[in-house]
Amino acid sequence: MTAERLTQVVRQQLGMGRLLPLGEAADGAWVTEEAALDVLRRAVPDTRLSAMRVELSGPGTGTEPAVPPPPSALPPGPLTLTAELAVPADRPVPAAADEVRHALLAAAERKLGLALESVDLRVTELVDASGDMAAPAPGRAPAAGQGPDTEATGAARTAGAAEATGAAEATGAAEATGAAEATGAAGAAHQEAADRVRRAVLAVDGVARLAPVVGPALSRVAAGPAIGPVRIEGDPEAGRCHVLLQLGVSPTRRVLATARAAGAAARGALGAADQVTVAVLVTAVDRV
Repeated sequence: MTAERLTQVVRQQLGMGRLLPLGEAADGAWVTEEAALDVLRRAVPDTRLSAMRVELSGPGTGTEPAVPPPPSALPPGPLTLTAELAVPADRPVPAAADEVRHALLAAAERKLGLALESVDLRVTELVDASGDMAAPAPGRAPAAGQGPDTEATGAARTAGAAEATGAAEATGAAEATGAAEATGAAGAAHQEAADRVRRAVLAVDGVARLAPVVGPALSRVAAGPAIGPVRIEGDPEAGRCHVLLQLGVSPTRRVLATARAAGAAARGALGAADQVTVAVLVTAVDRV
């Protein structure tokens, strides 16, 4: 990947938070922090969480992934979630916090396949029993140089991602794989290979759609068009290549299981599974 395209991808990803590893190093799967936190918030619907953030549990705890990761992705390893919590005034604080902590840990494993090792909750507010504990809360702690995230901005990004996905599908495989940069037979080979991958991945149980990362509008203006949801680097005809998939998935299946199946489908579509590496990035988990 060229330096210009690397910069483009990183700028787009700033709008989605960090890219969190799913499963183990061999899985080659990641999920955007925004998508993961949305799933975790759904696991505690009557709880007010804010300033949510996920990071590696400590320095040196990450391991080398088995495939080339998406730019700026965290390496596989144990993760820690930090968040601020509002607790009903009529409940013991330790018991309320423990209940939320256990629910988040269980949801991370059962629904996502996220290696969440610990949940660090800071109780910042006691809410009157008549208060609305389900009030919208910020999705995650802002990174340096970013403003606070809200449910409204998350919804806007989701809408933007849906529009971008439709545009990517409409323009065909050439734009989706960056084939505009290639010419002649090489471009045709990438287009045909991306078509095969697209069809195979969309047939996987749990894959809802192909969904490329879409960052803030300013980033997209500065960096140019969004990179498509199926990107192939290398020579697919020779069988030696790397694929980056960006997916929206269904909540009816564990996210890691869907990502694994999508990666296997992409390798199989290119006919040389032992020479093809696939990185799967889940950018959205739909609501039921």
